[in-house]
Amino acid sequence: MEAKFFQTYKRRFFIGLGVLLALTCLALAYYNRMLGIFGLVTSITGLYAFHYVDRQEKSARERQLKEELLAVEKEMPPEELPAASDLSLVFIQVDDYDEVFQGLPEDQRPLLVAAVDKLMREWAASVKAYLHKDGRDRYSMLLPTGELESQESNNFPILDEIRKIDYGNRVPVTLSVGAAKGVDPQEPAKQGELAQQALELALERGGDQAVVKSTEHTWFYGGHTEVVGKRSQVRVRVTAAELARLINLAKNVVIMGHSRMDFDVLGAAVGCAEIVRHYGKKVRIVVDYQGGTVDKLVNRINEHNPGLICELDDLDIEVSSQTLLILVDVHKPQMVVAPSLLNRAGYIAVIDHHRRGEDFIERSNLIYIQPSASSTCELVGELVHYFPEGVRFSPLTATALLTGLIVDTKRFTFSTSSRTFRIAAELREAGADPVVIRELFTDSLDVMLYRARLLLNTELVYGRFAVAGCDEPQEGARIAASRAADTMLEISGAAASFALYPIAEGTGISARSAGSVNVHRIMEKMGGGGHFTVAAAQLKDVNIEGARSRLLEILREEQDNEGSIT
Repeated sequence: MEAKFFQTYKRRFFIGLGVLLALTCLALAYYNRMLGIFGLVTSITGLYAFHYVDRQEKSARERQLKEELLAVEKEMPPEELPAASDLSLVFIQVDDYDEVFQGLPEDQRPLLVAAVDKLMREWAASVKAYLHKDGRDRYSMLLPTGELESQESNNFPILDEIRKIDYGNRVPVTLSVGAAKGVDPQEPAKQGELAQQALELALERGGDQAVVKSTEHTWFYGGHTEVVGKRSQVRVRVTAAELARLINLAKNVVIMGHSRMDFDVLGAAVGCAEIVRHYGKKVRIVVDYQGGTVDKLVNRINEHNPGLICELDDLDIEVSSQTLLILVDVHKPQMVVAPSLLNRAGYIAVIDHHRRGEDFIERSNLIYIQPSASSTCELVGELVHYFPEGVRFSPLTATALLTGLIVDTKRFTFSTSSRTFRIAAELREAGADPVVIRELFTDSLDVMLYRARLLLNTELVYGRFAVAGCDEPQEGARIAASRAADTMLEISGAAASFALYPIAEGTGISARSAGSVNVHRIMEKMGGGGHFTVAAAQLKDVNIEGARSRLLEILREEQDNEGSIT
């Protein structure tokens, strides 16, 4: 309004000035010089007035423009305002050059590394990112959050591109990617911390995948290939020395695995107990008895070592700030037998072979997670050789360890490496009894018939996923489902198998893979986990039909993703 006022009166001043100048000219024509001077002064005054009004109009226009901008900003909806942070931080690591270089001629190795560097630079340029190489196998990247989210929506195609690099290497090149996004730009340290946590999580899950973390969520991408053996002898030796130090610091030791104990938990726990007893410390193994073939081995151990194995309500269990709690075959707090012990123990050590999930026991003094191992029994069997005091296993402990190793490898047909067979041979030399092991693997007629009913209900979904289920409760159903899942892989074209069975809390699922499908990732989406080729899940308050529907939905997503990759 103010600008319009000055604009109107500027025109009036201009008209009035024109009339005044005209009258002045007429007066000068008829009268004397004094009138001429008066006309000149009047003209100058009029021009100055015109200039003043023009200047006020300009100033008013500027004030009006500022007011309009402020009004627009106040009316702007929140979603149109710029985001708090538009840059994301990414840490990248080549999983294991030493493994890739095995069998590769010396003159080809620099060419392979150069090809990786070239691909990384091209990828950075395509996503408008700044890339910095931190060493032979590490990179740091800063890129727009929108570009990172685009990579997420496409499942990080760089993971597939890097595997195509071929210079005669038998082991493909793979990447582990850890990214942080959605962090306040005023907290760069927090963003760096999240990116490092994401990278460590990707590595501990076996590599060849990307993990993206925000302050509230974690997302997983990739993980299409089996883990290649990547644990070094140095890492094993350091782990053994640290575990020995913790045992010496502790007053007593408690060993615990996941709920619904299996042979891998029992074997690894008994192996760790033998190591602890070598140091003269009191040790107990906390279990939840489930019945079935595992209890056969428990009974044998109780005959030779009364009081070693106990349940949670045993009053003799002492857990304090001077207690070392060793967790075997588990790293998720909600899956342990007794979560309450996690807060009571002064020291915690984790030994596991499952791919690490988002949930983790953060307050740990020792973390030894190796997804490349076939079983936790294999890890314990390897660790024993690196203790400074030269620990040796008894025949019964060797039998328990070898049983766990055989079960988790499905009689040496899954997730095996040269180390697996070496450890098995050493356990056999230590006195592992194959007759006892064979007796442990016998099933009752009821379990065999239940397994047959599961196989009778088998359906081949998408021509590659064998799915079976039985809603009848049965003692030993978990064992029958596990055996049925193994058998279903013998179906022509079956890349993965899933056996569903009822449990007291809901529904259990046993999953197996022939090697091309990551069943750990599928079971993780259902609240479970495991290994690339062997995994499981327990769905509380969900019946067989509900669990089956959820599984089929995930398998459809898996099939769609597989189609997009190929």
